[in-house]
Amino acid sequence: MRYQGKIVKWYDDKGFGFIRATNDSKDIFFHISDIHQLKKRPEIGELVTYELRKYERGRFKASDVGYLAKNKYVVKSTVQSALNPYFLVFFLLFCTFVVERTLKGFLPAIFLFIFFGANFIVFLFYYQDKVSANKNEWRIAESTLHLFSLVGGWGGAYIAQKTFSHKHKKASFMFTYKITILINCTLITLYAIPILRELILTWFKLSAVGLQ
Repeated sequence: MRYQGKIVKWYDDKGFGFIRATNDSKDIFFHISDIHQLKKRPEIGELVTYELRKYERGRFKASDVGYLAKNKYVVKSTVQSALNPYFLVFFLLFCTFVVERTLKGFLPAIFLFIFFGANFIVFLFYYQDKVSANKNEWRIAESTLHLFSLVGGWGGAYIAQKTFSHKHKKASFMFTYKITILINCTLITLYAIPILRELILTWFKLSAVGLQ
């Protein structure tokens, strides 16, 4: 017998979640391997159908889970997320800034290769992670994706998130991702503009003296 319910909890990094049939029913455990013909990662709020099966200690789990064909979440997830034009302009301006500062000698030449190389590599990593997620295969660690964003690949990461509709809905991941942007842009700007760096150092020195 097939039942209908809604995904109320989903832990994407662990590959399992819980389905609730009605407001007063118990949550039913399911694993990503229980999804029939997996074409996308599960999301909270999605309507699904499933069968019940007993497993360890007499508890039930959902098996042969399928997305409802008319589920609005399924349709939405197949549409590529729109790129924010303001963010793209900011990224292009920052790229121009990095190139200009490098050509004038304020940034080491090798940094230019690191910056653009990180953007290219992290874009490929997001693609590979998306493919692996759909196939329930080995995933690229989130710390690796954040590391490449931290060294300058945040622009490529953003484009990949929207292009492949991947990671951009996970709040904890996006919070850390935004922190990497802030740190990277701040450090590069301070290093590339000596007068700003000197002002910051002077402020710290005066603050230290004031505390003594």
